[in-house]
Amino acid sequence: MAREGALWMGDLADYMDENFIIAAFRALGEENVQNVKVMKNRYTGHPAGYCFVNFSSDQAALTAMHKLNGKVIPHSQPPVRFKLNHSSTRGNNTDKEYSLWVGDLTPDVDDFALYKTFGSRYNSIKTAKVIYDPNGQSKGFAFVRFYSEEEYKDALTHMNGFKGLGQKPLKVSYAVPKKQHYPGMNHMGGDLQSVL
Repeated sequence: MAREGALWMGDLADYMDENFIIAAFRALGEENVQNVKVMKNRYTGHPAGYCFVNFSSDQAALTAMHKLNGKVIPHSQPPVRFKLNHSSTRGNNTDKEYSLWVGDLTPDVDDFALYKTFGSRYNSIKTAKVIYDPNGQSKGFAFVRFYSEEEYKDALTHMNGFKGLGQKPLKVSYAVPKKQHYPGMNHMGGDLQSVL
């Protein structure tokens, strides 16, 4: 069920209650949090490790997700990183979407900078996600998902070589889907990019 203006937040420690989570968002400048609902295991009554964070609007929720995902939650001991999802990023396959791979990102580029750069040019941005290693260091690439095929194709052409996000010109190409493993196929035709 889609929740308008809500984010799902996972990997919560047991001590992270509603007030702790609201304070963490506000400490990082997110004033649009309306309320938080920490989910409980209905059999034990213990926290289930995730919650829903409700914002004043869907746009406020998406902006907060892109700004905070992967950053350390203030006052978390030991340090825990924000793990946030929006209903548009979860397994809803009814809407077709188009993904771009964006490379040559310098370490100063985070989800929010990527989202702002593409979102200021294209209205159909669904998500912008920089890929990090387990230590929280950028791997130098990201994925940007679009609702509009036209905008996706335009970005493929016009954002390649773009200067103004990080210290290097961007490299943009088709996002290659993860390899599908079918019984009886022994890794034949590994390069999906050439057929897209």
